[in-house]
Amino acid sequence: MQRPRFDLRSWWAANRVDGRTLRSEAVAGVPGAIGSVPDGMAASVLAGVNPIHGLYASLVGPIAGGLFSSTRLMVVTTTSAAALAAGSVLAGVPAQDRSAALLLLTLLAGALMVVASILRLGRYVRFVSHSVMMGFLTGVAANIVLGQFGDLTGMTGEGDYAVTRAWSVLVGLAAMALVVGLARTPLSGYAAVVALVVPTAALALGDIDGVTRVGDVGDIPSSLPTLALPRLGLLTPDLLLGAFAVAVIVLVQGAGVSESAPNEDGSRSDANGDFLGQGMGNLAAGLLQGQPVGGSVGQTALNVKA
Repeated sequence: MQRPRFDLRSWWAANRVDGRTLRSEAVAGVPGAIGSVPDGMAASVLAGVNPIHGLYASLVGPIAGGLFSSTRLMVVTTTSAAALAAGSVLAGVPAQDRSAALLLLTLLAGALMVVASILRLGRYVRFVSHSVMMGFLTGVAANIVLGQFGDLTGMTGEGDYAVTRAWSVLVGLAAMALVVGLARTPLSGYAAVVALVVPTAALALGDIDGVTRVGDVGDIPSSLPTLALPRLGLLTPDLLLGAFAVAVIVLVQGAGVSESAPNEDGSRSDANGDFLGQGMGNLAAGLLQGQPVGGSVGQTALNVKA
């Protein structure tokens, strides 16, 4: 039997992207890419690790996850829920081992997600009710707001207040005002980008002190992520159990994201395919010094809207 030959011309005709589609994809991709920078680093702050891990995860997660996910508009990147879960698991790990433990945790969670896809466990997500998902996300949101209130206002739990840190409040409120104010304008797709660029430029041009910067939290190297092999000596029953918890949280949240972003061609999303996409995203993130990723509610909504 003669083996069929690969025809490059036929493949290009079937897969080429017209100019209109390319423009719409670029409109969605640009704010998503720029917005992922602070979003990823903020996820690292929630997890209690160097912001570089979130930055790297937001770089490789969408690529690896997008190649395998069944829900085509779902963005697989850092999420607040996964970050909070990872931070809880790593709370008892010594500071000098926390980054290495995070990478191992991410790999374990990714492997568990791939196994869940192979075992076809996606059929069980239909038992998770919408009210449970809303309560879960509301609890995560409340946890984030309360946990970051001190950074926004410049106040500590003991009641000390530095007047110079009042700039933190102004910068934070300005960013929120821009996001909300532009939401109902033609620039709504770029609201997150404007909210990031304008306050940052004001701080840089005004040389304003008293506002904590990302560099104050951890060193940010000027390089692309490199391959990092896991330190298996850090594997403990608690870390394995934590990886299982992260995997469950990510997969359940991803199922909710899938329902909110149906495929535009009318095809049905496959939960097991989304399991595989999120698993591959975590495996890639763990090998390239990233933290846990999953179907992001905010980034997917931005992608759909843009």
